[in-house]
Amino acid sequence: MNEKMYELADLEIWKRGDRYFVRYDAGAHQIVMREDEISAEEAAEAVQSETAVTNMLFALQKRLIQAGIDPYVSNTK
Repeated sequence: MNEKMYELADLEIWKRGDRYFVRYDAGAHQIVMREDEISAEEAAEAVQSETAVTNMLFALQKRLIQAGIDPYVSNTK
């Protein structure tokens, strides 16, 4: 079951079964949509405030870079 937990502009947080995902625009000058898995804790914290969403995105982008993934390239179709 898909449940949208949060929406703010071009960002959505979804719960799918027992997994959590953030779908967001990672582009600066053009739209670059990404969807990445986040933890339940990150999802719960992010829905509390825009500041928490920003902090979650910074942490996610840092993890992606450390894993060798370009966080500014779309991974959606």
